[in-house]
Amino acid sequence: MKEVYPFQSSDEERKRLIAQGELVAPLTQRLFERAGITAGMRVLDIGSGSGDVALLAAQLVGPAGNVTGIDRDPAQVKYAEQRAKVRGLANVHFVAADFREIELTPAVDAIVGRLVLMFAANPLDAIQCVLRNLKPGGIIALQESIIDYEGPVFIEPLDCLAARAAEWFRAGFKHAGVHSRMGMRLFGLMRKAGLAPSTEIDMLVPIQEGPDGALFSTLASVVRSQIAAIVASGVATEAEIDIDTLEQRMIADAPADGVVGYFNLGHVSVWARKP
Repeated sequence: MKEVYPFQSSDEERKRLIAQGELVAPLTQRLFERAGITAGMRVLDIGSGSGDVALLAAQLVGPAGNVTGIDRDPAQVKYAEQRAKVRGLANVHFVAADFREIELTPAVDAIVGRLVLMFAANPLDAIQCVLRNLKPGGIIALQESIIDYEGPVFIEPLDCLAARAAEWFRAGFKHAGVHSRMGMRLFGLMRKAGLAPSTEIDMLVPIQEGPDGALFSTLASVVRSQIAAIVASGVATEAEIDIDTLEQRMIADAPADGVVGYFNLGHVSVWARKP
């Protein structure tokens, strides 16, 4: 069973993932520390992407532990391996595979993942499949975002080009079949999978500003990386988006008091132990 992943694999997308990783890294580290991921552990990172989560986990487990990152995109795996090499991390490696199909022996101490289940065709099945690689008493610590397809976009003011770009992003996600509100569903999914998730649920709501802050570059990058899905949704044509000028047009369109917001409603962290 394959993911529904609307973002196109490219160097621009990898740079976007790194920037996103830096923004939510404090929440991810707090999740891992609360869950009990510590020195000497063996960790499996599902849907590794550019490697940010695996690299963070590798720092926490130290040289006595190790981290295996799984991503189905060989280009992402190669990029993540290069990043680990540059950092001198010998305790992390990456594998090109579907995380639902991989089997590790022996089972790992912890499974981690960030923004993965929202792209899975069947999120519950995805959790149940990967749990076979987790030892009894082991930790699973996941983060998912909240995309609301019905309410207004998380941009103020709503009558600016930046808000329209956020609507394009949301339309592309909806057309591709990305699950909405996965962050809010994560606790319940863990329970359905037979886990007992901690009630210490955490959330980070990123807020950026434009034109002085990073909001417009963030919006331009998420639109660029899934422009095919946006166009396929029918919400806008490539000519209307005009991706190469989008950021500058958002700057020109911005009111004097600026624009604030983000392209989703935040990221939720939940962790559990396997019985």
